[in-house]
Amino acid sequence: MALYSFGKDVRLRCAKDYQGVFTHTLFKVHQPHFLILASLATDMQSHRIGVVVAKKKVRRAHERNRIKRISRESFRLNQHQLSGFDIVVMPKIGIEKISNAELHQQLDMTWTKLKRLLTKYKLQQNKVLSTN
Repeated sequence: MALYSFGKDVRLRCAKDYQGVFTHTLFKVHQPHFLILASLATDMQSHRIGVVVAKKKVRRAHERNRIKRISRESFRLNQHQLSGFDIVVMPKIGIEKISNAELHQQLDMTWTKLKRLLTKYKLQQNKVLSTN
């Protein structure tokens, strides 16, 4: 059960944390209704998430809260596969019209793609280190 906890250490909490992801973005994953930015965490075993939902993109507060809640829950269930990343989820216009199930499905596809990118990046880094 401890694997699936979601404490404060798993969240991006201050502007400095978010700015680090925005300035050092390593991967961008586009989906029809949101964009995921990911940068390498300082500790390759850690993983953190932040959700940025602008009022300009999603007008109603209950819809913004629903998107944040579902994004965090999906990350919580998949966090053991995403170690080494700091992630920011940014919804696009029109996301409030999709169902919870569809949002979960898109997030699951995103986590799979991100995991594949991280594996590829780690293999590439190991190859570079072994040649030096």
